[in-house]
Amino acid sequence: MSGLGLLAREALHDALRRRIAFAVAVAALASVAMLDSCTSCAAPITVQGEVRELSELAGPAGLGTFVVLGLWLMVLAGVLASDHLRTTLEDGSALLSLARPISRESFALARLAGVLGLTYGAGLVVLGAAAAMLAARSGLPWLPALLAGGACALGCATVAGFAMAASLVLPRAATLLLVLGGVWLIALANGLGAFTRVGGWLGWLDRSGPPLGSAMALALAPWLDGATFAGDPVQVGARLAAWAIGAVLVLTYGFRSVEIRG
Repeated sequence: MSGLGLLAREALHDALRRRIAFAVAVAALASVAMLDSCTSCAAPITVQGEVRELSELAGPAGLGTFVVLGLWLMVLAGVLASDHLRTTLEDGSALLSLARPISRESFALARLAGVLGLTYGAGLVVLGAAAAMLAARSGLPWLPALLAGGACALGCATVAGFAMAASLVLPRAATLLLVLGGVWLIALANGLGAFTRVGGWLGWLDRSGPPLGSAMALALAPWLDGATFAGDPVQVGARLAAWAIGAVLVLTYGFRSVEIRG
């Protein structure tokens, strides 16, 4: 196995040994149980005075659920990344690992891979269960869910990469606030931009920032009958991929520049 592969495996083991890994597993199972309860409902509801079957609302409800779960996974990736590299600098394990013939870039990428391995595992459970339940009970197709899952994976890499880079220069509390505030602020900008043109810095954030919510919503648009969102799915997906690559480059450059003391 390559040096990067060994480091990534060690980083994943470190992530799994942390207490938060148990919390992630519980939260993932709770999300699946809640989703199972919601998708099994069959009673009609009243919307603006009209009686509607829940099957008629499966597309919008499924899209909203999928996007919220995806954003939750991105926040999770950022929270895990907020100290996964920093702690190795504080406890000296980074210096020990770098004493081997391993580059700083490989070490940083391995720590990022460990975070993403845990996050993607949780995402496979949560989003996979959501797609399966919505397909079985509401007849929603699988392909949009797979594309949205790919967008979620890129979003997780983007948030985790920037969070890990920020942790090199910011206290953990500040990094956590940056993750929580940043993800939901971008989601707000994407939500508003899906239906109307937003001006100011919020509009800039929607049009030029990482489309964390937009990419998933556009992928799931076929679940909606006749409704469309603003934006081209291919262009938005490419922009998200560019942000993910940028996050990795910022992380590797930042770690290469940081001073490591013995």
